Amino acid sequence: MQIVGLIHRDDTAYGISFPDLPGCVSAAASLDELLLDGKEALDLHIEGMLQDGEELPEFRSLEALRADPQFTEDFADAELVTLLSVDIPGRAVKVTITMEEHLLHRLNKAAERQGYTRSGFIAEAVRRKLAG
Repeated sequence: MQIVGLIHRDDTAYGISFPDLPGCVSAAASLDELLLDGKEALDLHIEGMLQDGEELPEFRSLEALRADPQFTEDFADAELVTLLSVDIPGRAVKVTITMEEHLLHRLNKAAERQGYTRSGFIAEAVRRKLAG
């Protein structure tokens, strides 16, 4: 799933906003940094909404947003328009995996040291691997 982001620029920084998620914004000194920070802000915003029991809006296409008169000025002022991938957390499911005993022992110690459960540690490692 993807969401439209509007990128604006002033003399010192870039900013990104997401019309379908009012209040979800980020700013950075460079465009590269903005895209990373914007993705993080987006993920945190969605996670917070779900934790608070809020329903996520339907993310509209670029064409649908451009047709919305409420955003005419925002689109006109935007330096760039981008689509960012949205990761909607799903419900946890139990899985069974097999791994070498020594590796499992190292996994358990690393998870404990970093304040994770074994499942949380594995999930975070998979997220990072898929993102990279």
